[in-house]
Amino acid sequence: MGNVISFTLSDIGMFVLWGLLIIILYYIIIILKDLYFTLRKVNKIIKDNQESVDKILVEAPELTQNAKNISKEISDTLIKFRGTVDNVATSTEDVTKTIKENQTLNKQLTSIFHTISMVKNLFDKYFRDIDNNNE
Repeated sequence: MGNVISFTLSDIGMFVLWGLLIIILYYIIIILKDLYFTLRKVNKIIKDNQESVDKILVEAPELTQNAKNISKEISDTLIKFRGTVDNVATSTEDVTKTIKENQTLNKQLTSIFHTISMVKNLFDKYFRDIDNNNE
């Protein structure tokens, strides 16, 4: 009866910590292994396509310069275009204001044209009847 095994809370805590450390190390090893195989594949792809990679590296500065030039041209054009848009906006506001000010005149003109249209319709109706009777 002299064989008694006892564990303290610190022993259990150390056991849990070591277990977690082993699990974390296991996952790190798996990740590093996958990274290693991925890098091998990338290196193989680059090696197989070395000519294309070199061509891209030679052309990349020119493409970057072209993109920079296009951006500059667009920026300059937009600055010029902004003035035109401001002028159109101002003109539109002026036209709207004028229309609002002349709305009464517009209503009167509309009424006059409506009246003329009614008179024309009556006139056409009267003379059509006369023309139809003469035929």
